[in-house]
Amino acid sequence: MKDDQDWTRPDQLMTEKELSEYRQRAERLAFENKMLRVVLDSMPDNVSIKDLKGRYIFDNSGHARFLGAKDSSEVVGKTLFDFFPAESAAKFHAEDLRVLRSGEPVVQSVDEAIDGAGNKVWIAVTKMSLRDEKGELIGLVSTTRDITARKNAEEQLARYAEELREKNAQLEEDLETARELQNALLPQQYPIFPSSASPAASALRFRHFFRPSSGVGGDFFHVFQLSDSVAGVFICDVMGHGVRAALVAAILRALVEEARLQATEPSRFLQELNRGIFHILRHTGLTMFVSACYVLADVDRGELRYANAGHPVPLCVHRAQGSVEPLSFRGSKPGQVLGIFDDAQYNSSSCKVSAGDTLLLFTDGLFEVEGADGQYFDQALLLRAVSRRTGLCADELCKQLVTEVQEFAATKDFTDDVCLIAMEIDHLIKN
Repeated sequence: MKDDQDWTRPDQLMTEKELSEYRQRAERLAFENKMLRVVLDSMPDNVSIKDLKGRYIFDNSGHARFLGAKDSSEVVGKTLFDFFPAESAAKFHAEDLRVLRSGEPVVQSVDEAIDGAGNKVWIAVTKMSLRDEKGELIGLVSTTRDITARKNAEEQLARYAEELREKNAQLEEDLETARELQNALLPQQYPIFPSSASPAASALRFRHFFRPSSGVGGDFFHVFQLSDSVAGVFICDVMGHGVRAALVAAILRALVEEARLQATEPSRFLQELNRGIFHILRHTGLTMFVSACYVLADVDRGELRYANAGHPVPLCVHRAQGSVEPLSFRGSKPGQVLGIFDDAQYNSSSCKVSAGDTLLLFTDGLFEVEGADGQYFDQALLLRAVSRRTGLCADELCKQLVTEVQEFAATKDFTDDVCLIAMEIDHLIKN
């Protein structure tokens, strides 16, 4: 067969061999067209081709379904205006004309439309001009994908995000209120000993550092004035962090006031607090506990009396001797934490103090700090840090201790609730 033989003209004279080849080629083309149709119909995108007059000349089954047609036979020969409301059809047709005139394709444009049933739909559209072998413009190829479900999900997610922002804003406001209330529960000013003296002439001076790891925390302290020469200092650390721990700390604040009559005896004071918090926690079903320490400072007798409920042992700084030591319990172990056993017993211990001494009470957040090398700033390091600063006043001692621990920390800050109280004995009162 000659090279210029027209394969599309079976009516020309052909040899039997040429006719066989022609039939094979026609069958192959028919098969390829069928496979192409199968591929296009299986695509998730809606594919269509329009001529220069905007009439559909081809579409796949997905596009036909999108238009609400049974199959392509109900689409071919029709235009956008046969399937969309006039406003939407005019908008899409104008975009078709722009692509045809400019030759610039539209890629993944997201459009809002109203379908034939009057429902709002979202479609992602790609359009490009179609040209023949000679480069002549013959039509427009469009691929669209119905992204209504995705857009609806995005809109719902946006609504949820806005609701969440509003709720978070409310929570932040509530948390700020809780923070202010918790700060209000802490001593706003310290008592003066004796009460008739000026602040500068007080026998006892107090300083503190308090920082919750979140907006609110479970650390708490309180200072009593039991007489002109006796002060009670209470510190505690509620298990956990955040709002729940802060609520328990607030309950303890109320219990501390109720137990004030027992505040002259440290062991009885802790027993009273333990019974109160035990019964409250038992009714809530919460598994929580509280470590605590209570110190009675008598600047007339030059004596400290104290009891401990599973709390870090306070440090006594002797400025005159340039030394520091943990409070001694004379062989007895610290008592159990508060809130676990109703009948827990606590022992009171005592030691002598002198003018110039400073007592440091603190929660474990001050020293359970991980450094960059994975090592912890433990109680031994804390003791050495205090030992290097025995000549400092209470205010400067607190500042420098906090700075050293923060510089040691891998995060350069505390990760737990921290409470540090310094009670400085300026002088003894002799009645």
